[in-house]
Amino acid sequence: MSDLLTEITHAAKAYYAQTSNFPLTATDFYDWLGALPPARQADVLARGFATSQAEPDFLRYCLEGRGYAMRPFLAERLSVAAYELWAAHGEFNGDLPVRAVQR
Repeated sequence: MSDLLTEITHAAKAYYAQTSNFPLTATDFYDWLGALPPARQADVLARGFATSQAEPDFLRYCLEGRGYAMRPFLAERLSVAAYELWAAHGEFNGDLPVRAVQR
């Protein structure tokens, strides 16, 4: 299973790296903030925009909003077993720690 996690992690990193193709804006941040459940909004707002730029959920929100869908991206890059594991467990980010995505 560790090989599958590694595969998912590498594919997720490649997906999030696409954000280097465009700026992340405060508008993106506040739009994403408004889409979050109220209980999470306060935590995200306290961390702020700069910290959120390493948050996979924020990056996915920005990518998806610009037409970079994660599901087909990973489907093209993962083995069938890795994709099934990823999909079955809530489309997680492999073993990437939270707030550790590099742009």
